[in-house]
Amino acid sequence: MIVLASFLLVAQAALLPLAPGSPTASATTFSRGSSGESHRHHHLSPTPTPTPEVRVTIVNATSVPSIALGIGLSAVPSRGHDLGTESIPSALRSARNSRITNIPIAYPDFRQGEWTANHAISTPEVQYAIHGTNGPLVALQTIHFKPLSSQYLLLTGDLSTQSPAEKLPQLLGETASAGSYSPNIQFHVIPYTLVTPDPCHYRIVNAMPRKTLLLRSPASGNRPSQQLAYLAPGNSVLLVRQPPCVKYEAVIDDQTIPLEIEQEGAEGNCLIPFFLRNGKPDFVRVFEDP
Repeated sequence: MIVLASFLLVAQAALLPLAPGSPTASATTFSRGSSGESHRHHHLSPTPTPTPEVRVTIVNATSVPSIALGIGLSAVPSRGHDLGTESIPSALRSARNSRITNIPIAYPDFRQGEWTANHAISTPEVQYAIHGTNGPLVALQTIHFKPLSSQYLLLTGDLSTQSPAEKLPQLLGETASAGSYSPNIQFHVIPYTLVTPDPCHYRIVNAMPRKTLLLRSPASGNRPSQQLAYLAPGNSVLLVRQPPCVKYEAVIDDQTIPLEIEQEGAEGNCLIPFFLRNGKPDFVRVFEDP
């Protein structure tokens, strides 16, 4: 069932990648905090501050087959079943080498369309290193998350060097010569809360370089199709107050791609990035994880 426009709240905006030097991102070296055990004593004042719990689900919506992802934490998940896909999880093995940096490689074969489990970490500052599958470091980013928060970390880009690294290549391309820029990669922090007053929330992201995405409701009976959003590369739309089962259509290069969401049991909000797989549009549905 499609919700009429009068019941649909649409918030469309560009996904702004984190920029080095901003309050939430920098290119500084990651430093670990003290991990010493704390003991409680009588008459101890003040009470120790609780350890912040930060939960991050990393989604690979890049337009390259695979990347290697390093995470600058004292302990990182490395079990293969911690990554999810739309259908079949891949068995990822732990890597022991650091590949140029001192950041351990947590996911040596992090394929596009996969995501990590929503692990809790005890520090709001995390450094991420992205390598090409043949070893070279292509991006290094420190992110300062909000304590006691849950969010997606959405990775986009195609590792090309013909356009600025901080945004996806646009439809008309760039005038700069090849090799003038760092590899194209973006880090997007998208916070979420599991309980909202207006569920369900569905955020559709155009992570496809040089392609636009038209999102619409399909025609039904005497009701014509209704355009919901027109997204340039790097832009997104947030649909709220949606039913748990809904049908949309994405139009890319005059090709219509059905986008259906069917939820059974507990209803959840969802992130839906579109990216290029072997040069063709593809997407995944990633539901918010408590």
